[in-house]
Amino acid sequence: MSKSIFVIAGEASGDALGASLMRGLKEQEIVEFIGIGGPLMEAEGLDSLMPMDNLCVMGLWEVIWQLQRLLRLVHGTVEEIEQRNPDVVVTIDLPDFNFQVAQRLKKRGIYKGKIIHYVAPSVWAWRPGRAKKIAEYLDGLMCLFPFEPAYFKPHNLDAVYVGHPLIETDKGSIDTQRFKEDMEIDQDALCLGVMFGSREREFKSLSKPFLETIEILSEQYSNLHLIVPTLPALEYNVSRLLNDVKIPYNIIKTTDLKWQAFAACDVALAASGTVGLELAYLGVPHVIGYKAHPLTAIIVKLVLKTQYVHLANILLQENAVPEYLQWDCTIGKLTRAMMRLLRFPEERDKQKQAFARLHEKLQLEPGQTPSHKAASYVLSMLPP
Repeated sequence: MSKSIFVIAGEASGDALGASLMRGLKEQEIVEFIGIGGPLMEAEGLDSLMPMDNLCVMGLWEVIWQLQRLLRLVHGTVEEIEQRNPDVVVTIDLPDFNFQVAQRLKKRGIYKGKIIHYVAPSVWAWRPGRAKKIAEYLDGLMCLFPFEPAYFKPHNLDAVYVGHPLIETDKGSIDTQRFKEDMEIDQDALCLGVMFGSREREFKSLSKPFLETIEILSEQYSNLHLIVPTLPALEYNVSRLLNDVKIPYNIIKTTDLKWQAFAACDVALAASGTVGLELAYLGVPHVIGYKAHPLTAIIVKLVLKTQYVHLANILLQENAVPEYLQWDCTIGKLTRAMMRLLRFPEERDKQKQAFARLHEKLQLEPGQTPSHKAASYVLSMLPP
């Protein structure tokens, strides 16, 4: 008989991780998937119970504002799991929602299977007490980075390093020349990647400083061409924003062109998040910006324990990629940072050298892949 796995993802990065895990599981075992996910997970065989965007609310203030709605979704998801009784539950990132689901499942005691979380919470950055707390209701934790398991094992949580699926990207197969031809981008164009984020709130907060930065850059570089990867849910917003911009651009909404679009960029301006690590892994020099709700920003600043927020900077323990967050995310500062990248080849080379070191840090032992390691761990948790 095939095994059933209930998988929950609530944002684009989690959807990608879930799809990678599902591929690994299908290669090793006959598995049925149920749960909540996005288009990438659906393409791997998940019949999502609801749009995954329903689950995603980022920021302390934003969560409080929508708490009642989220609690209803948590309760409904818990009841769905109890009714379907899958062999194992895998929650992916999105701790504000997924940890509530896991905690309720354990407290009610109706569901007897294992609960595994994929993507360790950043206890090394803030709220270290979460390590002990989540050990009370999780049976396993799959970590993306090699330094993370050590934070959880003292609390008897079975935490394992499985690696980041990003390293499975076949960079050698990315044909930027063909991409530019298909997108009708001039070969002498200066390609600027613009990533507004994966959520509508991120888009709203970053659209003005990013757009005005782009327009100033276009006054200095007449051959500027924008490459704007986004999600289908945000395509309309991005199209409206760029409608009156007198700069040639391509909006890329399909996931099958994502890596070609990233790799075709000479430099990029991006929202802080997973996209920064992806750009770094592909060796694209970039600058990140971010703006949260002011209350969220104040609280995070008080409890944050790391010097950086960009994952590449954290892993390298150096300021390889300029970060402009909250009150520093201004048109003037973003423009100056982007101008330095564009004017000085040594600035771009410095980032690329740092990205080469990052590439080495993320590699697993020969013959291992993150999707297979993660899948093997999940399968080890299945009942006989």
